[in-house]
Amino acid sequence: MFDAPTSSALELADEMAGKDSHELDPLLIADLRLHFSEQELGEIILLCGQANLNNRAGNAAKQLLGEQ
Repeated sequence: MFDAPTSSALELADEMAGKDSHELDPLLIADLRLHFSEQELGEIILLCGQANLNNRAGNAAKQLLGEQ
């Protein structure tokens, strides 16, 4: 469905959004390094991290403030 680089980036996003994201799979790391430069990896990490933060903040706001 997706090409290899996109699949790897999506897997990284999924890993980063998980509850235990302190250690990434070494095979995923190797795969990402095959497809992306250090600058591209940095951009992907920041984008995924920002989306994750927004989702967590939104979920907390819904629970604390209710849907309005």
